[in-house]
Order: sequence, then C-alpha cells, then structure tokens
Amino acid sequence: MRHIALLLLLSLPFMGHAQIGWVNGFIVTNSGDTLSGKIQYNTPGQRSARCVFKEDGYNDKVKYKPFTIRGYIIKDSYYISRIYDIHPSLSYGLGTFMEWINYKEEGPLMLLKYRNTDFEYGFYQTFLVKKGNPSYEINFMKFRKSCAAFFSDFPELQDDITNKKYKKKDLPEIVKRYNNWYMKNRE
Repeated sequence: MRHIALLLLLSLPFMGHAQIGWVNGFIVTNSGDTLSGKIQYNTPGQRSARCVFKEDGYNDKVKYKPFTIRGYIIKDSYYISRIYDIHPSLSYGLGTFMEWINYKEEGPLMLLKYRNTDFEYGFYQTFLVKKGNPSYEINFMKFRKSCAAFFSDFPELQDDITNKKYKKKDLPEIVKRYNNWYMKNRE
C-alpha cells in the first residue's frame, strides 16, 4: 500500500502538465478565413479563456481572446466565441470560448459546454442555444424540468423528457432529435 501511495505522490507533478502541448489545429477569423497551424493545448479553463496559435510556416505565437477570432478547432473540438451571461439582468457578459458539441450537425440548436472557474475549483456548464436567442443553461440538478421547459415547441420530445425516456447523459441525443425534427418540419 505504501508503494502505491509513494508512486501517486511522485507522479502528481507530472499529471498537471500531461495535456499541455502544441497540436495541429485551425483558427476561424472574424472574416471567416480558416488558418491552419499549431495550437497550444491547455487545461479546459485556459481553453475557455484564450487560444495561443502559431500559423503554419511561422514561429510567432499569437494569443487570441474571445471575439478576436470566431473560434478554433483542436482535437476535433470546435471552440466558438460566445458571451457568458453573468446575470440575465445585466446588459453585458464575459467573452469566452465555449465548446460547440454538435457543430457537425445540421439544425438551429447548438449544444455548448463551458469550463467555468472561480479560482478555487472548476466546473462545466451546459448551454442550449437556438439561433438568434440567448443561451439557456441546463440545470442538471433539475434536468427533466429544465430540459422539458426548453423544448416546449416540440411536445412529443417534451413528453419523452418528462416521462424519463431520457437521462442527463442523453442530452446530445435529445439535441440531435430536436434538430432532425426541426429540419423536417421547417417551411
């Protein structure tokens, strides 16, 4: 048992740095151009706050904050510039990069994940966004109620959520079902 504890203690300094490094990726500029290069793969909290990029053929590092670019793609994840609404009553928010989970799907509904930190601990928040609407945070403590309220325009899906057909882990499937329904029924 002591050997296992000693091994864990010795490996702790390396665990925090194991994910950080340069990987192939793309940035999407505000004008819609895509540039390929290397992106510094940081911790989830840092990926939400900035993108450090080296364009192919250049050694200069450029640090991008949210809204200085539309977003970036790294390790098959697409991070987009979004406003994190600190409180709905305020007229401003915090610029962040949120991971767009279903960016390969067609449809009006986006599933976003944001790594929030308060300097003591970090946690993920999940948002649904219908094009042209503000972000809607899914409260996983009240998943069925929170999720069913959002899908009021699709009563069959709303009923399935309320009747426990879906669980929290099924949110990507719920979003996909909604997008498919919308694409079939749009005018």
